[in-house]
Amino acid sequence: MQVFELLERGLTGKMRPFYVVCGKDDFLRRQACLIVRRLLLGDGAGSVFPSDTFITKDGDSLELATFLDELGTASLFGGKTLLRVDQADKFVSNHRQTLEKHLARPTWPNSALLLVDSWPANTRLAKLTPEEALLRCDLGKEFKAAPWCQSWCKSCHKVNLSGDGARALAELVGPDLGRLDQEISKLAAALPEGEFLISARQVDQLVANGNQEIVWKIFDAMAQGRPAVVLSILDDQYMTGTAVENSMKMNGAIAYHLRRVARAARSAKSGNAGGLPGAMNEAGIRPGFPQKSAESLIRHLGARRLFGLLEELITTDMALKGGSKLPPRTVLERQLLRLSVPLSRGV
Repeated sequence: MQVFELLERGLTGKMRPFYVVCGKDDFLRRQACLIVRRLLLGDGAGSVFPSDTFITKDGDSLELATFLDELGTASLFGGKTLLRVDQADKFVSNHRQTLEKHLARPTWPNSALLLVDSWPANTRLAKLTPEEALLRCDLGKEFKAAPWCQSWCKSCHKVNLSGDGARALAELVGPDLGRLDQEISKLAAALPEGEFLISARQVDQLVANGNQEIVWKIFDAMAQGRPAVVLSILDDQYMTGTAVENSMKMNGAIAYHLRRVARAARSAKSGNAGGLPGAMNEAGIRPGFPQKSAESLIRHLGARRLFGLLEELITTDMALKGGSKLPPRTVLERQLLRLSVPLSRGV
């Protein structure tokens, strides 16, 4: 069962002898654990029974005897224990036959929660796992970040996120549920009292501007035809976090502002009454340093690259989401290098 299906309604019925949280998305794994824990402890601050307990063990060091003792020890006061086993892949692999024997006919009074990266369907353990006890924590191919942002904002914070705001947020952050959750929480907390709608403008002010200085430094270096400087600025952003996380984060911020530059260039080319300054205002590029940098970048890129920019950005986005065998950082760097080459060098 996909955790997405349970985020609003939760699990129902009695606690099962064991649950499996399968997948690598950290945000969904945390939500899955909360969903199972609520089933045992209830939605309030207190638990169903005063003696209900939640225990966490590391699967890399957990011994089978300890696992079975925790599950088989009944409370004198009628409560239950939920035993969570983190990084349980190794534990499951080492004790597969014993687990199959116990899971086939579970008799223990408590419940186990196994966190694994994979749960192959062709194994006996998987066949012993009821559908409602297998909580899948991976983003499916059909996942759309913008509708999810709107739904999550409404269910968690009781406020609405506009369609334009959701699309801007999804474009800036990408399909990183943890970061999307953080940004949505920040946006909801910043809403003035009595307002219940987050607009695209508020997303722009609170989310887009967070990386704006870095992005425009990259654009300035691109406009000057200095790819080494572009790579140096980008390298600083990879000091923390993973390459995938940083690539998605930086690509979202860079693409967001590049789309504005391309939009302003097309509008000015089509005869916008205010010329390029007016077109940049309409595109959301503020007067001052952003407009001066944008004007330099437009001259550097030239009409042909500007009008093919949207296709370039889509290609890079698809490559970062699994459409390329190249490392994510390499995909992003290659795009920035292509855009940094001066027109005089044959681009």
